[in-house]
Amino acid sequence: MATALSVAAHDSVEELREHITHINDEGHRKRLRAIIRLKQGTLHRDVASALGASRTSVCSWITKYNKGGWKALAGNKGGRPEGNPKWNKDIFEDLAKEIDKGGYWSVPRMQEWLTKHKKLDIPEQTVWYRMDQLKYSYKSARPSPIGGNTEKRETFKKGASSRSWSR
Repeated sequence: MATALSVAAHDSVEELREHITHINDEGHRKRLRAIIRLKQGTLHRDVASALGASRTSVCSWITKYNKGGWKALAGNKGGRPEGNPKWNKDIFEDLAKEIDKGGYWSVPRMQEWLTKHKKLDIPEQTVWYRMDQLKYSYKSARPSPIGGNTEKRETFKKGASSRSWSR
């Protein structure tokens, strides 16, 4: 038989209802509704069923509430704790000017240049994406037939293997 779990007396039911009116996050509101029902004596399994949550979730909400009050039930939006950095487009335009001077530029080399000249540690994917936005294309090495052997060249052009199999 299920028993009512103990909920800390941080706030009254009326105070929790007041908090709900000022919260935009529906998940946070749902968790507060659960605490209100629990404070009113509803069993945690019935709260879980009524709110469409698991019993484990409700128990977790009780633990969070007991430790930190209603603010501890706020949702985690995820992502980077420091937020997504906004890179100035001028940085990449300066890099593009450097690339236009010539030479082979790999993404790691671009990162090195940015670290050395701009004192910035920009992720590889970001460098690749920003240079793509500036209409710079990625070039990779392509296989080519060795030497002037015309037979191997024709086989290569047809897409067949350069090796011939025989019995």
